[in-house]
Amino acid sequence: MVGSVLDNYKIVSVLGEGGMGIVYKALDLKLERFVALKILNSSSVNKSQFIERFKREARNQAKLTHPNIVSVYGFTDAEGILGIVMEYVEGETLEKMILRQQHLDVKESLIILQQILAGVGYAHQKGFIHRDIKPSNVIINREGVVKIMDFGISKSIFEKGITKTGTKIGTVLYMSPEQIRAEEPTQQSDIYSIGITFYEMLIGKTPFDLETEYEIMEAHLKKTATRVSSTYSAIPPEVDKIIAKSLEKTVYKRYKRCEEVLDEVNSILSKYSEEQPRKKESKIVEPSESSHKFKAFLFGAIALIVITLVGYGVVTAINEYWPDFSKNISEGTDSTVTYKSNPSYVSKSNWIPLPKPTQSNLSAIFFIDEVNGFASGSEGLVIKTTDGGQSWRKIPQKDSMNFNDIKFISSLNGFIAGENGNLLRTIDGGETWFNINLESTDTFFKIFFINSYTGFVVGTNGKILKTNDGGNSWRQVNSNSQSLIFSMFFPTESIGYAVGWNGTILKTTDIGNTWKQLETFTENYLRDVHFLDAYRGFIAAGGGLIFETTDGGNSWKKHETKLVSGLSSIKFVNELIGYAVSNKGEILETNDGGKVWNTSNSGSYYSLSSISVTPAKDIFVTGVNGTILKLKK
Repeated sequence: MVGSVLDNYKIVSVLGEGGMGIVYKALDLKLERFVALKILNSSSVNKSQFIERFKREARNQAKLTHPNIVSVYGFTDAEGILGIVMEYVEGETLEKMILRQQHLDVKESLIILQQILAGVGYAHQKGFIHRDIKPSNVIINREGVVKIMDFGISKSIFEKGITKTGTKIGTVLYMSPEQIRAEEPTQQSDIYSIGITFYEMLIGKTPFDLETEYEIMEAHLKKTATRVSSTYSAIPPEVDKIIAKSLEKTVYKRYKRCEEVLDEVNSILSKYSEEQPRKKESKIVEPSESSHKFKAFLFGAIALIVITLVGYGVVTAINEYWPDFSKNISEGTDSTVTYKSNPSYVSKSNWIPLPKPTQSNLSAIFFIDEVNGFASGSEGLVIKTTDGGQSWRKIPQKDSMNFNDIKFISSLNGFIAGENGNLLRTIDGGETWFNINLESTDTFFKIFFINSYTGFVVGTNGKILKTNDGGNSWRQVNSNSQSLIFSMFFPTESIGYAVGWNGTILKTTDIGNTWKQLETFTENYLRDVHFLDAYRGFIAAGGGLIFETTDGGNSWKKHETKLVSGLSSIKFVNELIGYAVSNKGEILETNDGGKVWNTSNSGSYYSLSSISVTPAKDIFVTGVNGTILKLKK
């Protein structure tokens, strides 16, 4: 899709993906502004009744004009592709903010909650119920303004078709009891989801973050959330009250309107704003005091300020060059955030967190040998290690595009897959990189080399590029697909598999010259693939799913895992041992060739992106905010 034009919108890049479809950044050629264009899954648009209802509700959503709601400009129905045109917001989702900070302080959480309530309350007055409020549907722009996304979309669209009574809508971790029972949601259903979101802002995880979907639903129906002040004593009791009343199991006991919650939030925030003037007043020296006392006080105050500033400067400098310093200091008190207060912290983990080389998101890691390795990530990040990952240095790049994968086929020859048609190459061991001119605007996700000569790159719009000369030249091969392709794997010289969006799975038997689509067995996205031989392979998919084939892809068996989060990478070390990582920090592990998958504690709550097996059989995992984990031997 990237590079194509729908109506008057030119698609520039991929912004994200979800259950309904892919969100693209696009340029409105008429108004010369960027927009967010959500292209819906083809499975959601196969009924004329659905299409008409969707268009009608898209028009209604466009009437919601509020500073805390992402504006819907309209829809596009070009060439049979149905999409929503929305305001493009540069910022960070609340989900990513919580992951990055582990949890937010009370005042910051209240300010965000204040804006969420204002936006949702306005929409309620206009007759709209969101039905899927959660941190990933809230984005904070660069000015700190909260924007609620997908407002009203869930009234029309869900996984299997058009909304009707008796269908559960929403995300189970944030779903109200009445939604669990498949009853008609109300304004108070949104208030319940807002309460769950507020809880997660303060604690770092949802109150009913249990192992299975069944346990989560049972908790929504029967369990009472633990008071947030029992985790962080600095949280005032008024906050406990707001959460408790928002999460009442019975609808009539909950707040009736967002405005009621907002009044209490404003009251708490007003107390915070009153604290500062009182502190200043307590430092005022009365005129009746003698002159020498006043001077002594003044000099003492100045000295205290100087000492404070110097101390702050020292701590800041130490933090910058020794990140673990502040972490070690804060472990002595329960009221501050430490890695041990992280809700997913596990005291005994087989995964060692390596020193973070960056705060940028890491998408891939590759080791040439036991000590020399590279990692790539967001904003043009390329870093190199020569000591097995203990320390890293940055390799400067001209552009700040996002890099999705990095591979080397020799100690000198390597490649990086990026967005906007960028495929970078190095021939000097990664010290310098240059862009290969491919005349493409597609986003490339994965690089795979069968040997030192034959390799592939896959990406959006069914794009598969092939090289037969070690990357000196590339040509496009016909994939017989227009779907986004995430990953590829060749178990033999001639047989290969590629997987992607909407359950797309492709197979080749002639070294990737021609591809055919295999029968679709799921509508979930397929994120990564790994084969043990020509017949037996595994796919990591959305919803925590792992699929296995033993007949070369003709049939697939679903493995039950305890995860509901999307899987992002899967790798096997040998015929028995394999790993898969998720976007919620979980790691799945098998020791019996994929028959049973158990959760391996990573000690990290950050979204994990890739797994790499080194020539020495060391296992590394990358994730957001510079996360690098190494498996203990």
